[in-house]
Amino acid sequence: MGDLLSKAFIPPGSLLGCEETESEIPGLEPIVDCLPPSLEEDYLWGLVQCLTLLTIYGYVLFTASNMLSEGSELLLLVPSLANFVGSIVLPILGAVPDGAIMLFSGLGPGAQEQLSVGVGALAGSTIMLLTIPWGLCVFVGAVGIKDGVASYSVKKPKKLVLTAGEMYKAKMQGGGEGAGVSPGKSIAFNAKIMLATALIYLLIQGPAAPYAQIEATDKLNEEIATVESSWALYGLVTAVAGFFAYLVLMVACGSDDDETQEIKNDKVNKVINKEVNGGHGKILTLITPMITKWKAEATDAKAETLLANAEQVKRFSAVLAPVIVKYDIDGDGTISTDELPLLLKDLGAADVTRAKVKALMDTFDTDKSGDLDPKETVLFVVKYVMADAEELAITKGDDAVGGNVVAKIGQGVSQGLKTTVALFQPGPSDASAPKAAASKLEEAETADEEEEEETEMPDDLVDLSPEQQQAAIMSRAFTMMGLGTALILVFSDPMVEVLGNVGQRIGVPPFYISFVLAPLASNASELIASVTYAKKKTKKTITVALSALEGAACMNNTFCLAIFMGLIYFKGLAWKFSAETAAILIVEFIVGLIAMRATMSMMTGVFILSLFPLSIIFIAYLESIGYD
Repeated sequence: MGDLLSKAFIPPGSLLGCEETESEIPGLEPIVDCLPPSLEEDYLWGLVQCLTLLTIYGYVLFTASNMLSEGSELLLLVPSLANFVGSIVLPILGAVPDGAIMLFSGLGPGAQEQLSVGVGALAGSTIMLLTIPWGLCVFVGAVGIKDGVASYSVKKPKKLVLTAGEMYKAKMQGGGEGAGVSPGKSIAFNAKIMLATALIYLLIQGPAAPYAQIEATDKLNEEIATVESSWALYGLVTAVAGFFAYLVLMVACGSDDDETQEIKNDKVNKVINKEVNGGHGKILTLITPMITKWKAEATDAKAETLLANAEQVKRFSAVLAPVIVKYDIDGDGTISTDELPLLLKDLGAADVTRAKVKALMDTFDTDKSGDLDPKETVLFVVKYVMADAEELAITKGDDAVGGNVVAKIGQGVSQGLKTTVALFQPGPSDASAPKAAASKLEEAETADEEEEEETEMPDDLVDLSPEQQQAAIMSRAFTMMGLGTALILVFSDPMVEVLGNVGQRIGVPPFYISFVLAPLASNASELIASVTYAKKKTKKTITVALSALEGAACMNNTFCLAIFMGLIYFKGLAWKFSAETAAILIVEFIVGLIAMRATMSMMTGVFILSLFPLSIIFIAYLESIGYD
């Protein structure tokens, strides 16, 4: 640390149980000697003090990591940056906490010894992300397997609303072949990229291999550093090239990513539902912009044409499903004759008579059950908003239909909703192969109805104009990301010192301390986010969850490894971490092969979870037989 920053933090070596002595070499940091583990008061209280510092620094880094994540997610509401946030900004900022710990471990005096803390963070982060959250995602995201593939679709009985528990039970039944997950094809593709970037380790491990079982000394480290120097430069160039190649590839893949578009659509759905349920807008003012936009894009603007397109039906059903529940007073999953007037009122009908309700019910109750089921309700809402009075056999004077409907667009809707709908409205859909509307509605009915975790417009910005919102969002996002980055840069160096001191106090090599504890501070947000997504039990969300974990591994293989290559080359350090490198490569290879399979069972999840403790045992075994 610099002189100014060093005075702002408590040196862990100055706490009880340790003693600092000045180095004989001017300019070097003091030499720290600590008491061996015992029940002495100085030892115990000193350990408590040191662990307290570790907890505080870890919490600050965890908070800073969340600030980076939340700030970058806000940029999803800026259309000019949205495509780059997920593919470039999020992966880079996700790697910043780990990268900072690794960077500071190789700077300053005693860098060769402290480098083990950085390697522990690298190995711990990579292995932890590919084992613990991955295994948990398989567990919480598992559904029943049918014909060797996870079955995500649940056929709901007519006129029946499944509770969350019933939906869970139905999904877990599958075809009686156990439970598991079947992510999208992108997971297998990303696994190949992860394995390709992992090969960069061999550029530095190759020349280090002959020295793997020779005990390290200062003279030997100098010799190794000389041998590895040119290879470290090659590795640095390769890692940097791999880093930029990965970003370019993610941008190219993300520009036409259906999963990304679905997530954007879900953001609009949640805002719409929030507006309706919060009483800020009626269903008419919220769904009419969607219908009119589709109508403008379609070659044939008839309701039947729009309803013949599966994508549009699925999109519209996802918006309406949670909203219509508001009008289902008796909770039977249908809209009855007594409940329909409530829906009509919010659709703008000025004079709701029994005759009008009966006429509508006769028209749209196609199965003559006496109620409108979800499929029939969607058909009713779309046609009611779009069609003219004659088509619906409604009195011509009703101002809820025809041209006056369009005039009502936007009334009662917050500016935040208008902006969100404008940003994330889906583009034109292919209607080249229309089928019967009823068939497509049946298709959409099987779509998942669970809510996703979304990025919402901040409450204090919803009433601003779109231009003011964009400026405020960018200012807030960059402020959060800047402050988060600053906190990480300031606290990473003392975190490295504390990790090393904790290991010294308890007699455990600093590598193992950082291997276990550093990822808890720097990668907790990725773990929580991935498991939260997987809990939704859909193909899309398990794909998003596992993609994030693979992306983090790729960033460690390029961005973070480039930092180590730079330290070795520019600082003249030696890479003597054969056991750690072997563990990283083996875990990445195993998980990569598993990721290429179409389906992962829950037993596979157990195996993946076990890789984390097994990797620690593997490293300890190699070191016990003489490997560095």
